[in-house]
Parts: sequence; structure tokens; C-alpha cells
Amino acid sequence: MSTKPWYRTWKARIGLRLAGLTLLIATAADGRLLHHLVSLNPTSGTTPLELLLAALAFLGASAGMAMLLMGGRLWQPVPLSNRWTTYGVPGPVVSHVEAKGR
Repeated sequence: MSTKPWYRTWKARIGLRLAGLTLLIATAADGRLLHHLVSLNPTSGTTPLELLLAALAFLGASAGMAMLLMGGRLWQPVPLSNRWTTYGVPGPVVSHVEAKGR
């Protein structure tokens, strides 16, 4: 019996995409709150709360979209060119044939 990596199971694929959708929904609520706070007094300076909400919205939207679109493929190993590898340092070896079959 061969065991698959955790990111290749159907539970992980569905779970990661649902988590991404949940993050996007939460980010929409965060964006609405940020818009409300900014529109209350648009001429005032930016408060730390507004900066925090903007950072959370950016991170949530980025992570949510990546998880929704990519799912478990986010953790799939990819082959690297010799140009970008450090010589003499052992690391995971993925052949081009194995990478194409994924």
C-alpha cells in the first residue's frame, strides 16, 4: 500500500479550498469594516487599527485566493534549475519525469 502525501488526499484538496473560501468571506467583512472606518472621517490620518485591518485584508485575500485556486498543489514539490540550487547542499531530488506526471 503506497501512502500519498497529505496534500494529495481528497480531504485535503476539499478542505484547503473550503478554507480559502472562508478566508475570502472573512476578508470581505474585514474590507467592509475598513471602508466604514475610513469613510467616517476621510481627511484624518491613518490610524493603527486601519493599518492593521488593511494588512489583514491583504493577507487574508492573498492566502484565501491561493488556497481556493491551488488547493493542495501549493505544497507540491517542483523541480529547480541548477542555476537556483546550492551546490553541495543535499535536498529533495525531483526528476523531470516525476514532476511531469503530477
